[in-house]
Amino acid sequence: MANSTQPLSRALVLGGGGVTGIAWEVGVLAGLSARGIDWGKATSVIGTSAGSFVGAAVASGYDMERLFAAQLVPDEHEVAVAASEATMNAWWAALAEGGDDPRKVGAAMGRISKADPEPVPPAVRRQVVASRLVTSEWPAGLQVTAIDADTGELQLFDEHAGVSLAEAVSASGAVPGVWPLEHFLGRSWVDGGMVSTANARLAAGHDRIVVLAPMPAGYGQIPGAAADAEALAEQAEVCLIAPDERSVEAIGPNPYDPARRKAAAEAGRAQGEALADTVERLW
Repeated sequence: MANSTQPLSRALVLGGGGVTGIAWEVGVLAGLSARGIDWGKATSVIGTSAGSFVGAAVASGYDMERLFAAQLVPDEHEVAVAASEATMNAWWAALAEGGDDPRKVGAAMGRISKADPEPVPPAVRRQVVASRLVTSEWPAGLQVTAIDADTGELQLFDEHAGVSLAEAVSASGAVPGVWPLEHFLGRSWVDGGMVSTANARLAAGHDRIVVLAPMPAGYGQIPGAAADAEALAEQAEVCLIAPDERSVEAIGPNPYDPARRKAAAEAGRAQGEALADTVERLW
């Protein structure tokens, strides 16, 4: 915990979960903002995959009401994609191969991406990324995860990393077999959520932590968001928010289906408003 003479540090952790995860997180944050929660207090915003897009908006001070409203109408730049049965089988094989070693899992996921580096045309992906980002400038305090496709190492990118925000968030959401492999800094990169959907443990060292995890379950032998939150709670005050029953139904079976954005956002907002008192006491 923080020394009493020092200001409290706060981390907002935003996990992965596809286009529906983006909508749900925006809904939760908008609902909480409407009840007086000030996300501008965040010392760090840590985004993984879907959470990297939302994190860019939060860290830049973007109006959550405006972003929420955008989830309620169709976006012509979004495309419906899905993980095939073969792709999901490959993911499970990668998890089995890597066991409890995140680097081994990450490297195995990297091989999946390298075997199918462009499941959709990169130009299409760039349009999707551009439509989701509310800014092209790196906000201070934002950190974005991605995995080195060769070594499997999880990396954090920020405004000092020497890459554009669009490159970083595209890499963070480069789901193997679903979205294209990303290349920069002489390396190839895949989705930061393939070893942990929220990477909440990266918030260690902060005094107060709020974690939004659209996909809270663990991956194979890799702990999920609840286990990470429990570990963080030994040294910090932690609030983990995962989809409730209504939100799970709204999100549906395919997190990459843009037709579910409106329902996911509305369910998330209702959930956020219901949790406002709990979050306010911590934040």
